[in-house]
Amino acid sequence: MTEKVGQDLERLCNLAQELGVSHAKAIDAKYVTADERVRLKCQVPRCDDYGSNLMCPPNVMPVADFIKILSRYRFAVLLQLNCPIRQDMLKMIESEQGCLTDLYQNKAFLASFNKSFTPAKKKLHEIVHRIESAAYSMGHTFAAGFIAGSCRLCAECVAADSNEPCRQPFKARPSMEAMGIDVVQTAANAELPFKAPPNETVVFNGLILIE
Repeated sequence: MTEKVGQDLERLCNLAQELGVSHAKAIDAKYVTADERVRLKCQVPRCDDYGSNLMCPPNVMPVADFIKILSRYRFAVLLQLNCPIRQDMLKMIESEQGCLTDLYQNKAFLASFNKSFTPAKKKLHEIVHRIESAAYSMGHTFAAGFIAGSCRLCAECVAADSNEPCRQPFKARPSMEAMGIDVVQTAANAELPFKAPPNETVVFNGLILIE
């Protein structure tokens, strides 16, 4: 690592902290773990955004292609944003005794979920975008950012009912999971806290690859 790259990574982490993340850490890109089984979880059980979001499978590149591209990167910045789980959600989770199928069909739970977590995911999305842009401005022209969960820049993605192009192509980004990144293992490799499933706090993870 050159002195400039080291300084740039430090500046990017500091900027992310200033923007409001809970943790920001520069790591060797070899610690970013990709696994095709992550993509499987987009379909088993099938995510509502599968096929209806331009930033989600099958509208993004195959995991095998991403793994080849990942091998060309040397560094990454892993971001985490903590979001406490509301008490009403915790009570509903406890009442369902871990049955996710029933839980995600509970309208009250979904309403609370969206009220709590959608703003946090949008905030992290914006921070990922800002850090990627900052990295590009520093001369890292291949900087590429990935968010937490499905893109929520628009109330409804154009992929849901049309063949129109993305409304916000310069800001929309796929999630780490959409690319096949094992977020749990990657966070563990970076020695950052992340538990799945969460207990009382959800940790949203974002990533910026730096060549």
